[in-house]
Amino acid sequence: MAAAPPRRTPRRPKPSFKALESLYITKLKNSGFVQALSSDEDAHYFSDEEEHLDADVVKPKLLHDNELVAGGDIFKFQTRKQHDGLAQKVAETCPPKTPHVVRRKTKTKIQKLLEAEYEDSGSEYEISSGASTSSSSDSESDEVESSEDEEPVKTPTKTTRGKVKFIDTKLQPTSTRTRSKYTINSDEYFANTASSKIQTSNNTLDKLETPRLPQYQLQKLLQNMKLSKKHESAMKRLSETNESFFEKWLYLLNENFNILLYGLGSKRNILQSFQAKYLNSDPVIVVNGFFPSLSIKNILDGILVDLLEVQEVPGNINEACDLVIEEFNNLPESHLYLIIHNIEGEMIRNHKSQSILARLAGVKNIHLIASIDHINAPLIWDHSKLSKFNYIWWDVTSFLPYIEETSFERSMMIQQSGTLALSSLKNVFLSLTTNSKNIYIIIVKNQLENAKNQYYQGMAFKDLYMACREAFIVSSDLALRAQLTEFVDHKMVKQKRSPDGTEYLVVPLANALLKKFLDENS
Repeated sequence: MAAAPPRRTPRRPKPSFKALESLYITKLKNSGFVQALSSDEDAHYFSDEEEHLDADVVKPKLLHDNELVAGGDIFKFQTRKQHDGLAQKVAETCPPKTPHVVRRKTKTKIQKLLEAEYEDSGSEYEISSGASTSSSSDSESDEVESSEDEEPVKTPTKTTRGKVKFIDTKLQPTSTRTRSKYTINSDEYFANTASSKIQTSNNTLDKLETPRLPQYQLQKLLQNMKLSKKHESAMKRLSETNESFFEKWLYLLNENFNILLYGLGSKRNILQSFQAKYLNSDPVIVVNGFFPSLSIKNILDGILVDLLEVQEVPGNINEACDLVIEEFNNLPESHLYLIIHNIEGEMIRNHKSQSILARLAGVKNIHLIASIDHINAPLIWDHSKLSKFNYIWWDVTSFLPYIEETSFERSMMIQQSGTLALSSLKNVFLSLTTNSKNIYIIIVKNQLENAKNQYYQGMAFKDLYMACREAFIVSSDLALRAQLTEFVDHKMVKQKRSPDGTEYLVVPLANALLKKFLDENS
């Protein structure tokens, strides 16, 4: 078997130290910095190794064209940029200023010339404070700069010649000046401009010698108002237009829709005309929503007692409503028409009353036609109530006056004040027993005594009980509550509770009328 040829290593032989030294000297010679350091023999001695190393050396071609490249040119660091370099460039471009020393010398010469001129003329001259200040400040700055100059400059001494006076004054620097603060004091303005005496009168309408108008007299004056013929004819045509929709209303009611009338003017006459023409032969219940003593219980009792002739009426309004719905479901051929004037009235606009009316309107053989006058009336119904009412909204603007609708409203032009008139109070008071009269007078006196107290909430029940017990009117708490029940039923007294649970009693009548009532019945 033939022997394998010797394997050559890919590593290049490392040159000796002598060869490296010779190569370094050769490069120095070529660069021109060092002359020949070795003889021809040394060059011949290392010629073979130099040729071998020169073949392996790669000359830099990308950076420079020279044979050798200094390391400082390749790996040099960038110089740091100065922060004020831009300012220096700006200063170089600007024209040079006059040296400060030249300006100081010029100013001194001008000052000497002025002094000599005024001295020759014999006039009095005083340097102003601003000029003296500027000269003093310039002299101070000049003294500082003169120490830095190579040639010291002598500062001229200030001598008073004749009547020339130099006044040295110093201005305060701007940093030490106090700035005044401007504040707006509105209270001080009103305190200074307001008069000492308040010109507010304590007179009220109750103190007038001419009494206020009774309700019937006010209504009579309003009814006697005469309108122009053009206005009357326009209102008549508008009323005829509204009456032309009666047949459509009747058709919609029989199709399980309910009608809601809105628009400017009273709609009471329109509903009465519709009832008289088309609902004469059917059972109808008319509800005045503006009546102050109306309740949803009255409406349910009217349906159960007057129409259905139910003997035992439930006390709970929900049970009464269920009974009405059950009775009409058992009588599908009978129909009930419910006409409500002002369904958004103050007494039935609450959630409970509107829920009962919505349940009644959802029955197939109960038909509802109502009217509204308040601009925010639709806000009392949510989506569930509106779905049960199933309204058809109809504009019936009539421009008729609200006579009946406003007859129970509070007005400062009529005698009635509050929910109870003085005449009604007298009639109810005469029908009471002696003990009831004494109890009521105690409440009235307590309210008049605290008339000027703006935090007065009413007479506490425990205070009333102690006062009645001391007067030997009642002997127990139950007897007093029985008397108060009669007052509350006749709306002679209102009960309310404070946040801490105390029960208070208040008479819903003006203090002037209470005083008049007390004078007549004391």
